[in-house]
Amino acid sequence: MHCQTSEEQLVEEVCGLPDNVVAERSGSDIIERLMEKKQKNHIEAVAQLHNDLSVISVEYETLYRKPGEDLLHQLSVHDDNVERQMLRIESISDLEKFTLQELHELWDTVNEEFVMRRKQLKDLDSALAKYECDRKAMITALLRKYTGKLENIGYIIPSDIHRLMDEEAMMINQALLANRRALAKLHLNLMESHLQKEYSHRLRWEDKLEDWKKVKALGVVSRFKEFIGSPAIQCPKDIQTVRNCMHVAQQSVQEQRIKILQSVMAMIPPRCSSSLVTEWYKSLSGVNEKIDCMHIDSMRKLHSLYENMWQECLSEVEQCKKEFHTCGISPEEIQNIVKAEFLPLIGNCQSQAKECLAAMNKAFQSLAKSSAGLSKSLFKFMRGTSHLWEVHSAGLWRREQQLQEQLDQVCYCRDHGIQKKEAHLDVMLDKLRQESTEEALKITLEKTLHFLDEVKHVYIHFYKEEVDTVEGFPPMVLEELHSYSFAVSRYFNVKEIYSPDSEELRSLYPNINLDLSGMATVQGRPITGQGRKQLPEGFQKSPADLSFDEYDNEDDIDSHQEFVDCQSSESFVTSKGNVYNGQSFVSHWDLEQETIPSEMEAVVFPRSLLVDLQKNVRLLFFNHLEEVYQTALTSSMNTVAAKKEALKSELDLRLQLHQRRGERIKMDIHNVRAAELILHRDRVERHCQGVLQALGNCRTNVQDLQIQQHKLTEDFRSQIYSMEDEFNTATKSDMVVGLCGTLQSNLENYMNVIQELQRHFRQTLESKLDDLRKSNVKLMKSFKLFSEGGNFTPKEIEMLHKRIEKMSKRIDSTDEAIMLDMEGTESKCLEQAKDVINRFEEKSHFLIIDLKFMEKIQGMLTNTQVQLKTEATNSNMQQKKINSLLTELKTMINYFAQSPEKKVTTDDILTFTQTILEEFRARCHYLECFLDPTMAVPMPDCALQGAFAVAARPKSRKQSGSPANDSLLQPSRMGVPLTDDVVVGVIKGLLRLGKPVTQEAHSHSPEKGSAAVAVTLSSPLGQRSGKSPSAESVGTRSVKRFSKPTRFDKRFQVFGPKPEIHGITAFKDVVDSILWKTNDILLQVAEEFYKQKERRPITRPQYLQETFEQCADEINKRLLVYQSQTQAYYNNCLQEFRQQLTNCEECLSKVPGLLITNLGEQHLRRLGQDTGHIRQQLAVTLQESEERKKKHSRLLSVRLSHPACQKELEALKSAEEDRQRELANAITNAHQELLECVRKHGDEFVSAVSALTQNLLSHMDNLVTVDDVQVGQTEMKSENVTTLIRRKKDGTLLEDKQSGHLVPRGSRTWPGISNFRSSVYGVEEQPCKEMASVRTIKTTFVHLRAVEARDSMYQRYEQQYREEMTQAVQESQAQSRELQCWEEHWRELLDTLSQLNAE
Repeated sequence: MHCQTSEEQLVEEVCGLPDNVVAERSGSDIIERLMEKKQKNHIEAVAQLHNDLSVISVEYETLYRKPGEDLLHQLSVHDDNVERQMLRIESISDLEKFTLQELHELWDTVNEEFVMRRKQLKDLDSALAKYECDRKAMITALLRKYTGKLENIGYIIPSDIHRLMDEEAMMINQALLANRRALAKLHLNLMESHLQKEYSHRLRWEDKLEDWKKVKALGVVSRFKEFIGSPAIQCPKDIQTVRNCMHVAQQSVQEQRIKILQSVMAMIPPRCSSSLVTEWYKSLSGVNEKIDCMHIDSMRKLHSLYENMWQECLSEVEQCKKEFHTCGISPEEIQNIVKAEFLPLIGNCQSQAKECLAAMNKAFQSLAKSSAGLSKSLFKFMRGTSHLWEVHSAGLWRREQQLQEQLDQVCYCRDHGIQKKEAHLDVMLDKLRQESTEEALKITLEKTLHFLDEVKHVYIHFYKEEVDTVEGFPPMVLEELHSYSFAVSRYFNVKEIYSPDSEELRSLYPNINLDLSGMATVQGRPITGQGRKQLPEGFQKSPADLSFDEYDNEDDIDSHQEFVDCQSSESFVTSKGNVYNGQSFVSHWDLEQETIPSEMEAVVFPRSLLVDLQKNVRLLFFNHLEEVYQTALTSSMNTVAAKKEALKSELDLRLQLHQRRGERIKMDIHNVRAAELILHRDRVERHCQGVLQALGNCRTNVQDLQIQQHKLTEDFRSQIYSMEDEFNTATKSDMVVGLCGTLQSNLENYMNVIQELQRHFRQTLESKLDDLRKSNVKLMKSFKLFSEGGNFTPKEIEMLHKRIEKMSKRIDSTDEAIMLDMEGTESKCLEQAKDVINRFEEKSHFLIIDLKFMEKIQGMLTNTQVQLKTEATNSNMQQKKINSLLTELKTMINYFAQSPEKKVTTDDILTFTQTILEEFRARCHYLECFLDPTMAVPMPDCALQGAFAVAARPKSRKQSGSPANDSLLQPSRMGVPLTDDVVVGVIKGLLRLGKPVTQEAHSHSPEKGSAAVAVTLSSPLGQRSGKSPSAESVGTRSVKRFSKPTRFDKRFQVFGPKPEIHGITAFKDVVDSILWKTNDILLQVAEEFYKQKERRPITRPQYLQETFEQCADEINKRLLVYQSQTQAYYNNCLQEFRQQLTNCEECLSKVPGLLITNLGEQHLRRLGQDTGHIRQQLAVTLQESEERKKKHSRLLSVRLSHPACQKELEALKSAEEDRQRELANAITNAHQELLECVRKHGDEFVSAVSALTQNLLSHMDNLVTVDDVQVGQTEMKSENVTTLIRRKKDGTLLEDKQSGHLVPRGSRTWPGISNFRSSVYGVEEQPCKEMASVRTIKTTFVHLRAVEARDSMYQRYEQQYREEMTQAVQESQAQSRELQCWEEHWRELLDTLSQLNAE
């Protein structure tokens, strides 16, 4: 609102200015006064510059003074604070209260004061430098200001002004540089004073820090000495606890060792062995090792505890080091204090502990060594005692083995003797098994039974020898006991050797024989140890496995001598009261130390216990020795009794089994061999009877075969005679030839059957006879000798072979007789069959010739039908193609009319239309249905215009004319009935018929709209009703005997002369060519047949004629029927083609309207786009001009009426004039562009639509219309009576029913269109150019629709054209009037301002 008010005020001021301004005088001294004014202003400006510079200097001097005073005050405050902090650590008592961190914090506080002091110095320097820069900037701005001011005054030239200013600036710069140097010197002095104060306070603080460290170090050393002298270091509780635990463990282990030592009392015979002693020694060694391990573990624990104690001392040293380090003492000083004060105290404690541990370790080692030695000696003693018992046990086992060896030797001799007897018995049994006669079989049986009695006496003899060997076992055991008693006395150093009394042995064991010396004997011979053998594998070779003699040289026999006192002896009494004298047991072991440490008192080895154990073991051994005599002898006697009982049982079993062998030999061998001899004789007899029966069956089978062959011969003869009816009724030569081939095949089949029967019987017979021969051979091969695994003897086989060879000769004689009979029967059957076949083949030769001729005729006629149907099919395909093209054209037109995207273009439709026109013209050529032959020449693609178009068109002929020459090869004339055709007349004359023979063609399918030909043969060529030739025809043949007709006679050439073969494409020409060629070939074949027939009769008179003339007439008749059928089909095709032409013309009539309308829409769309673009550009220009106009309006104010604003007013007037001029030019140019654009688009539309119309008209000249083709023969529709009466009253003929065409079909000239005219500003333009007219040779619905669409679109575009022109003129006039109004208003405003300026 304020802006609008100010603008209104300015407008009022401008309007209030006077219209005329009057000057007071004509001349003035304005220049002199201006120069004086400039000089005065110049001097004032220079003085003002110096004044301003002075003001700036005064202001900044005040600024420099204030920061300096503030800095001095702050520095005094910092000095007081630092002194106050340093007074806190002046005395030693105050110093001890501080920690190292607190001392450093104190220094940090002092240091912060110095940092703040340094920062304030830097801030002062920065502030002064900033002030200097600001003053320099202000001076620079001031100089620039006055430079511009002096230039505006303009008293002197600009170069002198700049020179003056440069001099002032140089003087100012020198003053500024002096100020900079003074500031730098001030900052340097202040920093030096600051650093000196900071350094002096730092030295003072470091001295106090060293005093504090010395006080702290003395306190740490005194505390460590108190730690070393504490009870925890001098007498630790953990070490005393380990000593007590070791003492308790020693007592427990000592008890275990005593129990193990006492367990040797249980290791006496028979429970002692080397393995048991070894296990006992391992247990004892384990306890000793356990004691050693306990001592070692205790020493390890003591070492560990002392190490821990020393580690605690070292840890305490490390703690002291940390305290030193915490106090800030250097590592070198700390290391010196540790070496001087701490390490000597720790070394004294370590040396005392090591001496104590070394003494304990030495005592424990001595104890372990002595314990191991005593244990080893006791082990050797016990091992010797166990060895005594093991040697004795091994001796008893060897005696048992000796007994078993003797028994095995006796058994071997017995088995060897029995084996020889059994071998001889087997020979006798084999002889018994292979006897050939019953008498020899009986004698051999008696000898075998006598030999069995001798084998029984051998069994009894060897039994007695085994019993004597077993009774010698107890004396051997007694001898082994004596050896054991001697070894025990010697081992224990006892003088007496235990041996039982002889009388006592005889009373207890009467079976043992003793000599005068007390040695046992067997059958008067003393028992020796010669029968001993090595121990079996699997026993380990140990001292116990040796004999007592071999053990004398062993070291272990004296292993217990260290426990025996050779100087003293003692006696002991066994449980049976026997007294023995021997050396006593003592122990000579002493400790190396005079005194036993307290740590070893509980684990000293028990010396007295060892002596007691050895005495007890000796006593137990002698007690067992006295008992083992009775036990061993009793066991040996029991063994003898058991052996005797086992030998007796074995003898009884052998005798029992031997007693049954005689009966088994008689039953299993003698009786079986006798039965085999009887079985062999019966088997050969049964085989011979079977061979004789099989030969009789073979003779019976030969007789049956001869009867079957006779029956097959009769059947073959009947079969051949039954084929005569098939020969007579055959209609094809292939059938007759096939029947002839069937005769041979039947003969071959018959002979094959006969031969197959012969072959099958021969094979069967040979198989049977071979089976008989093979059975003979198999039977002979089954006679195997005993050496080959059979049960025949050579003598028996020889006798049976002679019997079988007689049967083989009987088989060969029977085979030869049967073969001779079969060969005679086969030759007889073959002769009978050949006679029947030869008689029948003679009748079929002439029948084959006639049938082949008939087949040729029929094949040619069928081929002709196929060719005609093929040509009709081609015509139908051409017609279907045209229908599909029309359908596709309709689809394309609908899509073009409905689709907004226009994917189908105008060129696509025109190209497709041209394709359809070409197809219709090709169809016309194919059917030859043009009324005017000149229409077959295609029209040019582009239409000619004006007079040239008329001259270039071919001249048409009148359609009412008829061909000059009519012949049989020319088609029937239009409108002439079929009965009046020339061809029909010729046929009537040749065949003497009242009416032509025709067949109606099949009507075309209503669904597909195409004609089809159905040419069929109702009967074979020349088929008759069975009547014989008349007498008249026979007479005619006799008259014409010497003038036989040929195929070249004119009456047989009903299709005229030979047509041209090459270049035939029309339907009629192709049909005539096919019919002429077929007629010529059929006549040629018929002529050759009748020449070869001569005088023989026809075999098929109902199908064939007797003469060539009759056959040729029948051929011509048939082919003329084919021609009439094709003529009917051609007429149907012509009617359908006319209907297609009508549909095509109707469909194409829609194309011009669509194409021309689409073209006009495109041009109208482009016209609207281009004019809219021009108007849019003009609107942008108008908008910009409007904005400039508003700006100029705002700038135009009363202020511009002042003379000082004259230039600004002139510039504004010039800018507004330029704007108005540019706007007027833009309006005029836009108007011209609109007019030119509308004219250009109008001319382009006229040219485009004219070209499209001419193109369509020229294309449509090639359109074949229904009036351009022949009418053909149409069926007359029947009319009702009422219609006929009404038409008769009207006087209208039936032939005039067809009405004329709505469109004249002649040539026509179509006028062109002219360019659009327009009048601008009431001035009429020059006459526009008119397009050339177009002349066409015909007029169709398509031509009319094209011109109508062109004219309609032309009128529509013309209307739009004129609307655009009128709109452009109106817009231009309105814009011009608006611009003119503004120009007038602008001039009024300027005039008002001029008046104000004048006033």
